[in-house]
Amino acid sequence: MNKHQKIVHEGRKDFACDRCDRKFGRKADLLNHQKTVHEGRKDYGCDKCEKKFGRKMGFIRHQKTVHEGSKDYACDKCQKKFGQKSNLLTHLKTVHEGRQDYTCDKCEKRFGQKSHLLDYQKKLHEGSKDYACNKCVEKFRIKAHLLFHQKTVHEGQRYFACNECHKKFMQKSNLFVHQRTIHEGHRDFACNKCQKKFKQKSNLLVHLKTVHEGRKDFACDKCEKKFGQISNMLNHQKTIHHGR
Repeated sequence: MNKHQKIVHEGRKDFACDRCDRKFGRKADLLNHQKTVHEGRKDYGCDKCEKKFGRKMGFIRHQKTVHEGSKDYACDKCQKKFGQKSNLLTHLKTVHEGRQDYTCDKCEKRFGQKSHLLDYQKKLHEGSKDYACNKCVEKFRIKAHLLFHQKTVHEGQRYFACNECHKKFMQKSNLFVHQRTIHEGHRDFACNKCQKKFKQKSNLLVHLKTVHEGRKDFACDKCEKKFGQISNMLNHQKTIHHGR
C-alpha cells in the first residue's frame, strides 16, 4: 500500500533515466523505457501484418483497433468513434474547439495536428512525392491528392470543380464553402462580443480565446514570455533569441 500511495497519490518518481531527463515511479517502467526508447527494441510482433512494437500495450491496442476494428472511445458531441483515446482527444481539440496549435514557420499556415504540419512541410516546401498510385505511375506529395486521383481516375467517382479556380472537391458541400469564403469573401462567423467576422469557425474560436478571454497558452522556453498564438511565439523566438 505504501508503494502504491507514493507512486499514485504522491506522484513520486524515484527512478531516473541516466540517458535522458525522464523519471518514473516504478523501476519496471524505467527499464521498459530504456529498452524501447534508447535501445530501440521491439519484442512484440503482430502475426497479421508483421508490424512490431516495443510495448505490449501498443501491440494489443494495434490488434484491437486495426485488425478487430474496435472503437471504444465515442465523442459526446457528435458520436464519432475512435480506436484510441488520443485520437478522440485530438478530434475534440481540433474539430469541436477549433484549435490549430501548429504553425508552419515558412508560410504561417496553421494546423490542428503536428503530423499534418510535418506532412505539409515535407510535401509543399521540400517537394517530396512519397505517395505513389498502385494502379499507374502517378506520384503525389499529399496523401489526399493520391486518394482523390484513385477515386476519380481509377474508380470513376464524380467530383465537383470550382468554376473560378478549377480546384476540385469530392463533396459538393466543400465546394460551396470554398466558393463562399474564398471567391465571394463571405464571413459567416461573427464574434458576439465585438462583431468582428471570420471566414472560418476555427479563426473565430482563436479570436475569442486570445482577445476576449486573454488566454496565453504558449510560453517561450528561453524567457518565459507568453503568447496567445504559437505563430507569435515562434516569430518572437526567431527575432529575439535567434537574432533574425
